[in-house]
Amino acid sequence: MSDVLDKAVKILHALSPSGEEKELSATQISRELEIPVQSAHRLLNSLKKHGFVQKDKETKKYRLGFAFLEFGFLVWNNLSFRAVARPFMEQLAAKTQESVYLSMRCEDEGVYVDAVDSPQILRVSEPIGLRLPLCVGASNRIILAYLPEKTQQQLLAKTDWSRVPCLKPLSYELVMEDLRSIRRLGYSVTTGEATESTTGIAAPIFSFDNRVIGGISVAGPASRFTPRKISEISFQAIRTAREISSELGWRNRGKQNLR
Repeated sequence: MSDVLDKAVKILHALSPSGEEKELSATQISRELEIPVQSAHRLLNSLKKHGFVQKDKETKKYRLGFAFLEFGFLVWNNLSFRAVARPFMEQLAAKTQESVYLSMRCEDEGVYVDAVDSPQILRVSEPIGLRLPLCVGASNRIILAYLPEKTQQQLLAKTDWSRVPCLKPLSYELVMEDLRSIRRLGYSVTTGEATESTTGIAAPIFSFDNRVIGGISVAGPASRFTPRKISEISFQAIRTAREISSELGWRNRGKQNLR
């Protein structure tokens, strides 16, 4: 398997353009990489199937496919996500005087990728890299709420609710009801789910193609989060999330409640 992958990567390198688009036939690739032409054809067909190479119908030659463009956009989004969000996070932390977290989806989990700690002595301080299921906590549930409904159902259907690392009992019905509420309000609020006596408020961040890619959340001791403060922070979190999304190329192509 490693030998096949090694040859496939070498083919992609051989097709990498230097100044202008590069096209090679299977025979040329077999000679350049010193592999049987049958092997070159087999590997090229597999790469073509997944969009990594394209075949010109007239010349029968191969060039790099559009899959690289798609992955390039994804890599750019991930690399720029923290850099774009950081100044907005600092502004939000200064306004709220609470800790602010940036989270991203990693399959069926949410992970903290950046944080700005509250200046107050009594504060919430979660480690960067903390992973929890998407159904647990405001920062993760906001991501889950804006995934396609089919994806939500698939993720929740395979959840073993007796093993979910949450301080409060959760169920499929309870989470689905909360997701509907989140979509209506435009933000999520949880208390004491991931950390005891802690309240979190989160808003969704979208990419240029209108996909939810993460969330920004404000967290602190539940005793400080009065109904009035929750209302104020939720408004600020939504506004901040929209600003970050706009910087990432989002053009408000979906509905989001700003109240």
